[in-house]
Amino acid sequence: MPEEAISDQFLIQLLEGYTSTEAAEIQQYISEWNAATYTSVAQSILDHANRKGIDPLKYLRKAHNFNKKGAIRVPKTGYRGDSSAVYRKGNEYLIVRPDQYGTEKIVTYGVNDD
Repeated sequence: MPEEAISDQFLIQLLEGYTSTEAAEIQQYISEWNAATYTSVAQSILDHANRKGIDPLKYLRKAHNFNKKGAIRVPKTGYRGDSSAVYRKGNEYLIVRPDQYGTEKIVTYGVNDD
């Protein structure tokens, strides 16, 4: 069965320059994300990684490896008015939003520089 063509131009751009193994890893991480106000998850990742000056795959790995255990969640339960919650640990943060099934998906990841 032939592979399905990718119609998301942002995903095509996101996968450019990566090996097939790295591209598969990126596509695995994308399933953990919410597009939020972007057209697609790939557009969100490209924009956030670019603004933070980090390679998109490295950015996805850091977000994926963020350990919520021991992190401070704001709010402690439920979600803010924009349906999101923030996890903070040290100088790192992860903003999440529930999908239609209630599973928290990543909106963005970052590091606050002191």
